[in-house]
Amino acid sequence: MSTEWRVMVAETTTGLLLADVTPRDLPSFSRKLTDRGQWTVNVIPDDAANASLDFHSLTDAGRFTWIVMCGSIVAQAGPTFTHSFDENSRTLSVSGTGIAGLFDRRVLRNSVPYTSIVNPSEDLTISNRSLRGIAREIVASNLAQTGYGLPIDLPAPETGTNTRTYYGYDLAMVWDRLDDLSKVIGGPEIDFWPYLVPGENKLRWQMLIGTPLLGDQQSAAVWDYGGALSAIDVDVNGSASPCTRVWVKGSGTERGLLTGYAENGSLVGLGFPPTDYVDGDHTSVTEASTLKGYADADLAQFNAPTETWKCSIRIDGATGSGFEVSPALGNWGLGDAPTFGVSGHPWIPDGQYRRRILAFNSKDEASVSLELQPTPAAL
Repeated sequence: MSTEWRVMVAETTTGLLLADVTPRDLPSFSRKLTDRGQWTVNVIPDDAANASLDFHSLTDAGRFTWIVMCGSIVAQAGPTFTHSFDENSRTLSVSGTGIAGLFDRRVLRNSVPYTSIVNPSEDLTISNRSLRGIAREIVASNLAQTGYGLPIDLPAPETGTNTRTYYGYDLAMVWDRLDDLSKVIGGPEIDFWPYLVPGENKLRWQMLIGTPLLGDQQSAAVWDYGGALSAIDVDVNGSASPCTRVWVKGSGTERGLLTGYAENGSLVGLGFPPTDYVDGDHTSVTEASTLKGYADADLAQFNAPTETWKCSIRIDGATGSGFEVSPALGNWGLGDAPTFGVSGHPWIPDGQYRRRILAFNSKDEASVSLELQPTPAAL
């Protein structure tokens, strides 16, 4: 595959491609499950290759989306929100997020014509849906408002037994509610995958919703240490683990405070000292069952220290001498759980390890960095 990095610009609301930009150096980006992501591109506006472009217009915050591409593969794309110009280096630095960052600037409300945010008509109630279905309806309701449409492909509606009511007067952002939903027990992972429409001059995003995980948990892909895989760093974080009791704060104060609670006493029997964790991120929740779901999810997450690997893989899936031994960029995705063969690492024992790809980030012209964690079955 081509490993040439490119930058393009499109209209955010239509996805129409408008310009090719020649960057000064390698663009930086990050993509992560249930995350807004980010990108930065450095440009020299008076470079002859950029002479025809009006960067004063192309940096209008939110109006234009910048696209970081490797060959024909879109690594990250989303609206520009900040830019700065350094006179000494004559460099324009433009930064933004993935399209999810725009939902961090939109209030979640019913899609009816606006009256007053405290009016009950502003409340959004989503009934008889799976958790996946609720995530889909949160986004669909926002896009259904007049003028709020975006080039996003939504999955089909999905029925289930869950109900959520989101009160307009909370003035909560769409992204915050998607993120909250992902953190309840069984909550779905979310990604907005950017892609160029084949045969058209357009960019779109596909909303991917996990069940609850995204990606192929039994991926046949293999990366071998010393092949297309190098430099594995290991980080084990036990700052909140192993946790034996969890309280989640909900709505209310003092004696009227709603809480969710979960406990795992088995760790004490194994010799671990009991520890408590208090989650204060859900104080607008008014339903005890939802708070219980957050408590169960926290307990599962902090049952053991979090082990994260960070490694470098070649974009073309080849060894340093050019033999293709692993999938190239575009043939694997966030949430996939391929096998990583390790032999001769100074810390990790030799073996075959299945790890989920939680994130990938820019590294250099030929490589990207991955963030990996054990699959749930291995925890």
